[in-house]
Order: sequence, then C-alpha cells, then structure tokens
Amino acid sequence: MLEFRWDFNNDGLWETTWSNDPIVSNKYQVAGYYTVGLEVKDQAGYTGWVSRNLTVADTSSYLPEYPTAKFTIDPLSGDENTLFTFNASGCSDLQDDLALLQVRWDFDNNGSWDTDWSTEKIATHKYGQKGQFEVILQVRDLDANVIGTSKILTVGSGGGGIIELTFISIPGGTFDMGCTQSDQENCNTYDETPIRSTTVNAFQLSTYEITNTQFADFLNVVGCNPDGTLGGTRLIFLGAENCKITYSGGAFAAVVGNHNFPVAQVTWSGAVEFCIYYGGRLPTEAEWEYAAKGGNNPGNYTYSGSNTIENVAWYAANSYAVNHDVGTKDPNQLGLYDMTGNVLEWCADWYAWDYYTLGENDNPTGPATGEERVIRGGSVYNGSDDCRSSDRYWNSPVSSGPGIGFRMAR
Repeated sequence: MLEFRWDFNNDGLWETTWSNDPIVSNKYQVAGYYTVGLEVKDQAGYTGWVSRNLTVADTSSYLPEYPTAKFTIDPLSGDENTLFTFNASGCSDLQDDLALLQVRWDFDNNGSWDTDWSTEKIATHKYGQKGQFEVILQVRDLDANVIGTSKILTVGSGGGGIIELTFISIPGGTFDMGCTQSDQENCNTYDETPIRSTTVNAFQLSTYEITNTQFADFLNVVGCNPDGTLGGTRLIFLGAENCKITYSGGAFAAVVGNHNFPVAQVTWSGAVEFCIYYGGRLPTEAEWEYAAKGGNNPGNYTYSGSNTIENVAWYAANSYAVNHDVGTKDPNQLGLYDMTGNVLEWCADWYAWDYYTLGENDNPTGPATGEERVIRGGSVYNGSDDCRSSDRYWNSPVSSGPGIGFRMAR
C-alpha cells in the first residue's frame, strides 16, 4: 500500500505526515507562486518525488466596496402629528459621489418600501399613531452594491424620543475563524486553533456597543427592580465597580457625563433580555468574529479595522482604565465601532476551549452546554494581545465585570 506526504510551499518542511489517503486540501493565506511537492513511499520503503507549480491570485481587489449608510432624524422627539425629517446626506462611497448614490426608506419595517430608489437624500413622514417604529435606510452605489442601517424611533403622545439603536447590515460569507497568520505570533493556540473555514448568513449588528442611557431606558420600560433584578434574574450589578447606572427617585439613569459610555456590569441574561425586548439577540461567536474581521471585506488586521490598536480602540495603554463615549475611535471596514476595546462583549455561545476542533463550520452556534458564556473584543482593562479579533474569553452568565458589556444582533 502506498503512503503519501505533502510540502505545499517547497520550504523543506512537510505539512502532512505519511498517510494512505492520496487526497488532501490546503488553503493559502498569501497570494503568490508556489511549488507543491509530493513524496510517495511503497511498502518496501522506496520513495519517489514529484512537484507541480501553483499560482495563488490576490482576490482582495475583486471584493465589492460597499457604501456607508448613515442618516439623522429631526426632530429627535415628537408625537403622532409630528412631521419627521429623515436625512441621508451623511452617506458616502469610496468610488461614487454622494449625488450619485441612491437611497430608499421603510419608515416602519413593515416589509414594504415607502419610497422608491432615488438620489434625493431627504424624506419626511408623519406616523399618525404612537408606538415604536424601526426606520430602515438602504443605500445603493453605481455598481449595485447595497448596504443598510436602521434606527428605532419611539413616537409618543405629546412627547417621546429616539432610542439610538443603529444597525449595520452585514452580508453573509465565509472566513477563517481563529488565530490567522497575521496574528499567529501572539495567539493562544489552546483555544484559537485550529483555524477553520466558517460560513455565516447575512445578519445585522448594532453600530455601537449598548450605552448606559440605552440600558437605563430599558430598565425603566420593563419595570426592573431597584436592585437590578427582574423576576428573580439579575440584569445588572448596580453599585459595582464601573457600573455607571444608578436608581434614584423611582427611575434608572446614567451617571452624569457617562450617558454615551458603553454599559458595563451587565450579566449575560441582562444582555439577552435587552436584545429580546428590542427585537434582536446576541451575536453568535462566529458572527462576532466575522464582523470584527470585516465580514467579506477582510483586511487581515490584528484588531478590528487596523493593525494599529490606537486607531480603533480604547484599551489599557490609552484609556487609564476608563471607558469612553462609543464611536470615538475609527470604525472597521463595515462601519462598526469599538469592536476592539472599550468593553468586552457578550456572545450567545457557551464557551469551550476545544470547540474549534469539533468542526462545526456552517453558522456555528457553539457547544450545546457549558458553564461560561463567550465574551470577545477586549476592554479598557486589557492589553493589546487580549484585544485581538481572534482572542477568546469567557465569564459566568450570572456574573459580570467592570469591563463587560454587549452589542445587539438580529
């Protein structure tokens, strides 16, 4: 019986051991010209050698460049009779001028578009009733690349306001999950390998980490107890280190000056309940890493959107262990802010150190059971190595910490 072994890049090192299987696969991380070597051995121990040349093309330039979707609402509060103005003049595209971009609106996410595609960036709408409405904007460039974002608007009788939950639409795709070649030197091999080709479907992720004001509003709406529990389940550890939400005068509120800081000391259950209330969920660990790495526009960055952590993150070396307003560092390729740093973010999955060896590659949702839930992204308490996009961490779902928050998916 013949045995085979392979050298995929002619570097003198065998990438496989002797095996009876004549078929193997390999994925090259870098474009270039390679010589692939095969050695064959028979039962008597005699060997033969053959090689073939292989060219790996650089396909990064083939990936579509999506426009950036952004809009404002004026006024920020109103009632059933208020005429709201929706302005998408903040949209942009790397190739096409703003005037050439087309937009369309769905003012209440009812499954039908209220406007047709148009280069007019400003639209108006009167709701005529109170309630909570999701406003959806889509932007299309001249190459027919489409991206979307949304905000949740609460219209009340004689008042109301806006809950600034904005979302980025992330096209589905396949990526290398785990510690890739660009950050191999500092990876934790025990739980970030082996690298696996992973596919996720299209989804949406909140542009920013959930803020203190957003979470305080949620606590008020659901009638959370003054101690941060609801129905016997703890949602947040009030009074704990770095918790910037207080309860006073019958209501929860963000500490003055901390309104737009990411909420911290939230339990996994608190994050889940928030997401469910606003029609969403926590991202899976695979979705989170896919989004952090830029989705189908990856840049092979160590951090989310850059190899220079200072550009994209508040972390231990530049934050003095103090949170900052969300969105004050550069976004990644998808327009997501603070995927690196500020606070660690809860994911839906149970954590298992050996999970990457189990081979769940199509929309993986993590182990069926566990003791800890996954948290990702690093915080103001973490060094740069712990803020890498592939770095994995965990925490008890009934606990939290001064550097643990979340963002919402759907």
